[in-house]
Amino acid sequence: MGATVKLVGLDSLQRKLGADFKPAMRAASKAIALEIQGEIAPYPPATSANRPKGPGSKWYERGFGTKWMLKDGTVRGKKTSQTLGRRWGIKGKGAIGAVLGNIATYSPYVHSHEEQAKYHGKRGWVTDEKAVERVERRGTVRRIVEDAVMKAMGQ
Repeated sequence: MGATVKLVGLDSLQRKLGADFKPAMRAASKAIALEIQGEIAPYPPATSANRPKGPGSKWYERGFGTKWMLKDGTVRGKKTSQTLGRRWGIKGKGAIGAVLGNIATYSPYVHSHEEQAKYHGKRGWVTDEKAVERVERRGTVRRIVEDAVMKAMGQ
């Protein structure tokens, strides 16, 4: 996935104010990643694609995988779910960065603005780009960074 929040001007700010902002910015980056996770991770409401429609139908059961109903009403399935919602993680990157990711192999087809399958978008799955946009539009990034700077300066 490829959506990014980039903090610019930290070196200049450090020189002007004479404070070490790296620990505070590292914490801020992780806090921003958590905010983005809060936007991207929730599942949209289940649709008819998640429910059986009767004999001969096929559906996807969250937390399990593909299921199908035979003509006699017997249900079969293939456990393919990698439990997307439980596969999120944040790790540090460089001196002050953080990366939010999901280790489910199919996550890019659900959440990447570049690779999302059209049917996932139509069903309400949020892309990485949209999640970042929502967090930035609320002013959350600015607030977190301002708080981190004030904390680093001892205020």
